[in-house]
Amino acid sequence: STLALLQDFKKNVTFSDLTFEFVSSFEYFLQSKGYHTNTIAKHMKHLKRHINVAINKEYMDIQKYAFRKYKIKTVENGHTHLSPEELEKLETLQLKGRYTKYQKTLDAFLFCCYAGMRYSDFVNMKPDNIVEMHQETWLIYKSIKTGTEVRLPLYLLFSGKGILILNKYQANLQDFFHLRDNSNVNKELIIIARLAGVAKKVSFHTARHTNATLLIYNGGNITTVQKLLGHKSVKTTQIYTNVMDATIISDLEKNHSSVHRKKGK
Repeated sequence: STLALLQDFKKNVTFSDLTFEFVSSFEYFLQSKGYHTNTIAKHMKHLKRHINVAINKEYMDIQKYAFRKYKIKTVENGHTHLSPEELEKLETLQLKGRYTKYQKTLDAFLFCCYAGMRYSDFVNMKPDNIVEMHQETWLIYKSIKTGTEVRLPLYLLFSGKGILILNKYQANLQDFFHLRDNSNVNKELIIIARLAGVAKKVSFHTARHTNATLLIYNGGNITTVQKLLGHKSVKTTQIYTNVMDATIISDLEKNHSSVHRKKGK
C-alpha cells in the first residue's frame, strides 16, 4: 500500500513533511525500487487525495500544497506480449558460458508465461502453493495485489510446460521462487531476449501479458481468462482482447498484401 511505502521511505511522516521536495524524493525512491511509472503515478494519486483531505480539514497549510508544483507522470501502457514464435525462441534458447547465470531468471519468466503470474506473486510463492489434486498438479495462491485467490490447473495450461519447469527445481523449489529485485531481473531479461533474437523490450510483466494474450488467441473464454489471471473485473481482462484484435488485424493485413503482391506478378 502507499502508506507502507511511505513508512519504508520515512519512518514517521507528518503532514508538515509533505512538501514538494519530499514528494519528489519519494518518487525517486520508488523509481530506485524498480516501480513502473504508472505504478508510481497510482501511489502519487493516493497521496494527493490524502493531502487534499488534510488541507480541507485544515491540518495543512494550503501554501505548502506539494501538488501545485509536482506533476504526476504517466506513460501509455503498451502491454508488450510475445508471439508464439517469440516464446518458442526463449523456450529453445541455450544459455552458455557467462550467460548460464541467467538460467533461473529465464525459467521463472517462462513459468510465468505459462501461469500468468505477476513478479510480486511469483517471489511470494511457497512449495505449499503447488497442490496435487486427483493426481493432477494445481497452483493455488492469493494475489498480493488484489487479494483474490487464483487456482491454476497447471497440467491444462500450455501443455503442462510449467510442471516440467517445477520438476527441474524440485530439489529446492523455494530457491526457484527467490529472484533478485524486479528492476535487476528486468535488466537480465533484456539480455536474455537479445540472446534469443527477440527484438521486443521484455520485462517480467511481459510474461503475464503473453499468457493472457495467447490464451485468448487460442480461443480461451474471457471470463475463464479473468479467473486464471485473478482479475476482479472482466474490464481489465478486456484489454487483452483489444490487443488480440489489433494483432489479428495486423496479421490479416500482412496476409492480404502478400496475396495481392503474388497476384500482381
